[in-house]
Amino acid sequence: MKQLLILCLLSLPAQAHGQETSPTQLPPATTDQTQPLPQSKDDQKQSSGAKKPGFDPIDKIEKSLEARRKQIAEARKKARNRARAQREAQQPEEPALILPSNSSPKKDLSGNWILQGESLKETLVRQFQKTVGKDASFKLGKITGKYTVSVSPDLTKLTAAWEEWKMDSTTTRGERSVTLSVSVDGTQEYEILQIVDGKNPKMRKIEIKLIEDKTASQSFFEGIKMRTKVDLPALSSGHWSLHEETFYLQGSGQETAWKFIPHPAE
Repeated sequence: MKQLLILCLLSLPAQAHGQETSPTQLPPATTDQTQPLPQSKDDQKQSSGAKKPGFDPIDKIEKSLEARRKQIAEARKKARNRARAQREAQQPEEPALILPSNSSPKKDLSGNWILQGESLKETLVRQFQKTVGKDASFKLGKITGKYTVSVSPDLTKLTAAWEEWKMDSTTTRGERSVTLSVSVDGTQEYEILQIVDGKNPKMRKIEIKLIEDKTASQSFFEGIKMRTKVDLPALSSGHWSLHEETFYLQGSGQETAWKFIPHPAE
């Protein structure tokens, strides 16, 4: 029993000494730090060479040219508007329409019509008075012959016929007077481009175009035959009315309307 106790006592210092000299070894602590990846040489060059965008002279020139082009275009537009306004201011006012307000439809224009002499006389006097000037006086004499028009059924063609038409006139300037005689015979073919119906004269329009002139004319000044041709009034585009079997045609710029009445074909 004593021997067993002695052995136990002898073993205690050895265990204590082992604990002091052999401490428990812990594993090394690990760190959670991410190391940067190494950059390639190209990446290093790009990062080191990156700079802010600098001044571009070509871009500035292009913007300047574009602004200049806009200024020129705007200046030209203003100049055109000024020129248009000046032309409109210089143009004479369009004569007032003297056509009947009521009218039959355009389909009734088809047929044959003869011009009333008085309406043609007014046009002749106005035209020749402008030709001779303000310091002279034009007086229309006798008119003979016929002036007729024929409108096709489909309203696409108009034929004007001068039938042995003749006029005499006298022009006086100061104390001197001279005579002029003009005779016309033949036909003129017109194409009717459009005829527009309407509730009032301003809306009723007719547009025609001379496509063939088969007339022959002679002019005598103081009994001597003239080589030049005297211009006579002709049909022109304008406005129309058909009222109480009378066909009214007022050409553009004319102050009077030509009046036609039905004329049976011979």
